[in-house]
Amino acid sequence: MEYSIEKTSPTSVSLTVTCSADEVRKAFDRAAKAIGKGMNLPGFRVGKIPVNVIKSRFASRVAADATEILADATMMDILKKEGVRPLCPSQYHGQGAQEGTEFSFSSSFDILPEMELPDLETLSVAVPDPAPGDDALNAMLDQALRRLAGYEEVTDRKPQDHDILTVDVRGTVDGKALPGMTADNFRLHLLPVQPGGKVPEMDPIVRALHVGERGQGVMVCPDNYPDPTLRGREVQLDVVLRRIQREVLPPLTDETAQKLGFKTFDDLKQEVWQQTFAARMRQIQREGKHRLMEEQLSRLDFPLPESLVQRFYREHLRDAEHYLKKQHADADTIRETLEHMHDEAMEFARKKAKGHTFLLALAQREGISVSGKEAEDAVRAMTKGKGQNYDDLRKTIWETGVVTAMQERMIVDRALDRLYGAARKIMAESTILRPFSEVRKDAGG
Repeated sequence: MEYSIEKTSPTSVSLTVTCSADEVRKAFDRAAKAIGKGMNLPGFRVGKIPVNVIKSRFASRVAADATEILADATMMDILKKEGVRPLCPSQYHGQGAQEGTEFSFSSSFDILPEMELPDLETLSVAVPDPAPGDDALNAMLDQALRRLAGYEEVTDRKPQDHDILTVDVRGTVDGKALPGMTADNFRLHLLPVQPGGKVPEMDPIVRALHVGERGQGVMVCPDNYPDPTLRGREVQLDVVLRRIQREVLPPLTDETAQKLGFKTFDDLKQEVWQQTFAARMRQIQREGKHRLMEEQLSRLDFPLPESLVQRFYREHLRDAEHYLKKQHADADTIRETLEHMHDEAMEFARKKAKGHTFLLALAQREGISVSGKEAEDAVRAMTKGKGQNYDDLRKTIWETGVVTAMQERMIVDRALDRLYGAARKIMAESTILRPFSEVRKDAGG
């Protein structure tokens, strides 16, 4: 076997390979034996069909399998020898192998660019006090109590804070309905507006209505709406109030706690504190990881592997298309929206590819990897509680090559965990936690 390998750019490599006629013959024999294993052919014992018979009867299949064997096996050997790690499945170029002659092919693939990676021991990140505040604790307590909540129909007044509303809403621009802003029987929890907080667009409309009445208003199309040409535009809202329900939470008693699976109300409060603290820690980690990544990427400039940029570009548009279909957008609306999103989707893809590339490079330096078994365990976890068949999902993931991207994402997640875990945490100043004691058990509990 002869080969040459060339770095065609900072992020791409080209490989040219020529296999000898003898290597081709061995690959054809191997392919034929694999095809004949367990095959039942009249006139021969099962699994004992001569290789030359398999080659004659199944010539095209043997040639295709032999070509795959030659390309895959030789490439893996060469890349391992040269210490080259492809970022994505290689693109094969060449004719199929023919027995009795040499076989030549070429392949190209992306690689990680060179970059200056940080010394993890020098990193630091500011984090807030993880102790949960009263608002978060009370919200978590209400969420627990809501499992036992009752609802009373309201027909003699307009909506008030904490009511549960059912509305039909139509959002239009220039008379055309906007996907995601049009819904029937939409449930809306009317919450009090905090001092200095923004009033939700539908609040003033629904608060002026009785059940069965219709109201109109306007809102500004949000900055995260899929179609960038509609952002900032004035959206006409047409709302019909169908139902008002008053939420009635159970009393704060030991009996209520027992219905929720706790011995006493104090036990319930302790669980609420622990869950709120855990949620707060997860939020702090998410925000800390984001800040660390922003800091690292802002100081780095390196070429991006085009395969990653294109992958994230396609994923971004696919997610937008999925959202629009769920909102019952018609085919023309979906097509126009995706066309309008091109520049923004490419910007998003390049930013995501930069972070992805940085973390892959960090993982490579730190020796972070994901084994096949770990990938299988992740697939198994995906099926739990979702009614999916593990074997079917595994077959699909492996046959389509999705497992490679899946392992890559797991590696990136671990690299980000390593980055954040190594950084020194600097606690920001915060108010002292007031004990969760203002919430007291109701009398008689």
